Amino acid sequence: MCGILGNFGHIERQDFLDHIKECSYLMTRRGPDQTNFIDIENFYAVHSRLIVQGNIEDGTQPIIYRNIVLLFNGNLYNKESLKAELKSLGYVFKGVSDTEVVILSIYHWGNDAFSKFNGFFSVVYFNSDKKTLTLARDRLGQKPLYYLSNGQSVFFGSTEALVPKKYYGRIRKESLIDFITFGFLPAPNTMIENLKSVEPGNIINFSFTEGKVISGETHAYWQPIISNDIENPKTAIELISNALEHSMKEGMEASIDVACLFSGGVDSSLIFSNARSKNNSLCAFTADFGESDDADDRSISLATALGHDNHIVKDIAQTDVDSSLNLTSKICESPFDDTSIIPSNIVFSSVKEAGYSVALTGDGADELFCGYSSFGNLYKLERFLDKKFDFLLRHPGKIFQGLLSKFKRYDLERIFMKENDLLIDLSCNGFKKREWKSLIDSDYDPFHYLNIILKDLDGLRPLDKLRILNLKFKLPYQMLYKVDRASMYNSVEARPLFLNNKIVDAALSISSSVMLAEGQKTILKKIYQNQIPHSGWSLPKTGFGWKTDNYQNIYSKKANHYMLNKTGIDGLSLLKSRKRHHKRGYYGLFSLVSWLRNHENLKVPSMGD
Repeated sequence: MCGILGNFGHIERQDFLDHIKECSYLMTRRGPDQTNFIDIENFYAVHSRLIVQGNIEDGTQPIIYRNIVLLFNGNLYNKESLKAELKSLGYVFKGVSDTEVVILSIYHWGNDAFSKFNGFFSVVYFNSDKKTLTLARDRLGQKPLYYLSNGQSVFFGSTEALVPKKYYGRIRKESLIDFITFGFLPAPNTMIENLKSVEPGNIINFSFTEGKVISGETHAYWQPIISNDIENPKTAIELISNALEHSMKEGMEASIDVACLFSGGVDSSLIFSNARSKNNSLCAFTADFGESDDADDRSISLATALGHDNHIVKDIAQTDVDSSLNLTSKICESPFDDTSIIPSNIVFSSVKEAGYSVALTGDGADELFCGYSSFGNLYKLERFLDKKFDFLLRHPGKIFQGLLSKFKRYDLERIFMKENDLLIDLSCNGFKKREWKSLIDSDYDPFHYLNIILKDLDGLRPLDKLRILNLKFKLPYQMLYKVDRASMYNSVEARPLFLNNKIVDAALSISSSVMLAEGQKTILKKIYQNQIPHSGWSLPKTGFGWKTDNYQNIYSKKANHYMLNKTGIDGLSLLKSRKRHHKRGYYGLFSLVSWLRNHENLKVPSMGD
């Protein structure tokens, strides 16, 4: 893993060097083992490296091959197959690093190389012949990349804070609404008007001509498509089992020891059991919040059943939470409303303290395999209405009685919603679309991000649309943002092995009915039962969530007064308007106020501007 920082265009060399010094702490967090600087033809860049493959001489960046200068942050699972293909084309390799595979792939195939990459990455490369700059991110947005263009140059960095604040514009008022609505910020926008995020699965090109930077078109090289080819449960289980085996083989490759996060749930247990079969000494890390012994009992019982004793249980005390809470603005760099960032930071800190720099995780399984209750609720609703529609026309009263007995009141409301409104409702943890009207004095519609995605999904059944929404919205901007920030703040490379291209492609080929035939995550649970001893099937699970009811204590009336004066938004009044999840909103407001206080000099336009 690495930190990337640079400028393309026109900037005084000393100004850039001064900025590097200002950001040295953040860069070291993301890459503590090696730092290098390059200055070549209107291109300045610095790269800090966390070495997990090769040695300090192998994979040094920025790397140059003929007219290509490359900065790479990530891990390429299919480097060996690509290396073999490039060797057959006459290319010679000097080392074992995947960085060399990336630059030779780009040199040979150009931007078509990104469709060939299986892994997680952010890439910056400069073509010295064409005087062009290219920025790209992996398919699902596991690794971040930001940029800011002022007409004369483009600044780029792995995180928001690595782009020089002296070039920031004002705070984007629409982003305030985005954050309050969703609890995170969807790409390409950030809290700053002229600071952008490269969208997942996208490539952006810039050129430098006559002292000006010209932005070319943004190109999407990948989009998730649900084919529904696999409708046989046994075929689906076999397909995912084989893909998981493939992912484990590729994902465990490193020049250093690899650890594993282990909550005791289905996702992490599958990763843990498969990884342990390849490395019996694998170290597993579990968070214990002290409020119950569920997580501790389950993970230890499963580890024992598998004959594994290299297991570290991190006891998370309130003092750990308090100290981590004070770091959240540094860890996230932008406002972020997901309290699981706190235990995630603590656990990744434990991983680093134990001497590990790579940790396997089960992130992404809920989005890929329909693990959220929203999937189950929609599937149940679809099946009920499909079976009862004809009867409904003849006996509406009896159907209504059946609805009352089968569904909660909140689910009943959804029956009468428009399809897209229902899907948006199910995709959001914060305000629901029907709750939003008249809460904030603005004509801006934050749900347009979701409508853009839905616009290209005509013809799909609602469940398939919901699967795509989760992959393109919730997964990159909430889940993967959290994983990257918490892991890299502690100089640990997180590897969500369910997000290997082979597993993703396999999952997208399976019909939603098979995915939910016996409840949420049907396929993974079947594989789990085939691999995990029967004694572990019914044990309760506690994940890496912050188990406390004291959210409201961290957002005081004083803090709310500050936000009201700064933004014109009364956070406490908004939370009272929420029908659900109102408690978690206190943490989001705390995060927002912390960020605003760290950016006091930036102008905040009023909602009426």
